[in-house]
Amino acid sequence: MKEKQILTTTKAIKWSVATALFLVFLKFATGILTHSMAILASALDSTMDLAISIVNLIAAREAAKPPDEDHAYGHGKIESLAGLLQSFLIGVSGLYVIFESVKRLIYGTYIQIIPLGIGVMLLAMLISLSLVWRLRMTARENKSLILSTETLHYVTDVTTNGGTVVALLLVQFTHFPVWDLGVSIAVSFYVFRMAYRILRQAVDELLDRSLPPVPKEEIEKIIQEFSPSVVGLHNFRSRQVGAQIFLDFHIEIRGEDDFKKAHTMTESLIARIQTHYPGADVTVHYDPEGEI
Repeated sequence: MKEKQILTTTKAIKWSVATALFLVFLKFATGILTHSMAILASALDSTMDLAISIVNLIAAREAAKPPDEDHAYGHGKIESLAGLLQSFLIGVSGLYVIFESVKRLIYGTYIQIIPLGIGVMLLAMLISLSLVWRLRMTARENKSLILSTETLHYVTDVTTNGGTVVALLLVQFTHFPVWDLGVSIAVSFYVFRMAYRILRQAVDELLDRSLPPVPKEEIEKIIQEFSPSVVGLHNFRSRQVGAQIFLDFHIEIRGEDDFKKAHTMTESLIARIQTHYPGADVTVHYDPEGEI
């Protein structure tokens, strides 16, 4: 990521963090005032958005830091550690909302000042929509993968806000608080599922899990199209930390005894691969044909 792109990306994500923080406080305060579990569950969803935005902000900033003597592979696993901690916190919060909703379902509940809750959730939808528009425009200009994922989870936030509004309207007209509790449980399960995905990704990155087979197949195709002198690929290793991809493999070169030419060919191959995987850290070792 170029310096200008990093600055633009971090600025956009800071807007996300500020927006999510405002929505968290707004929804929690409204949920307490109205006694609505659906609004509290939506506040939890905004808490998840805040956590993801913070992780993305860390990722964008770390992308600007080159590897150093103590961290030869960069600092990307800070993002994984942050995701690991946040997934646990969000998961526990989701379990609490489900527990409290079930308890209220059994022992009875009530909702008050419903128009306030509806107004606040409509305001939250407008704020989220404006943020989605801003993130989408910046992502297109910068061609930023981080901002694309950032946009996606705020789109889902608009959906959960809409579901909460529908639940409050149903409670208003039917006088059955069960609608509120049903939506709160549904949103909590969604948040719990997303927390699990964050946890799984964080663990995979910390354990250096290999990428799916597709990258290897694509690398083999790139090599086949690159030069007939490259006749083999072995010792292929891959991993991903945040948005950073690491590829490491050996190639076999036929009929080339000149060290400098083989080196130049290898560097050209690395450049070709990086056009398909921008920003990837690619390490290639070359061997004469048949000498593995």
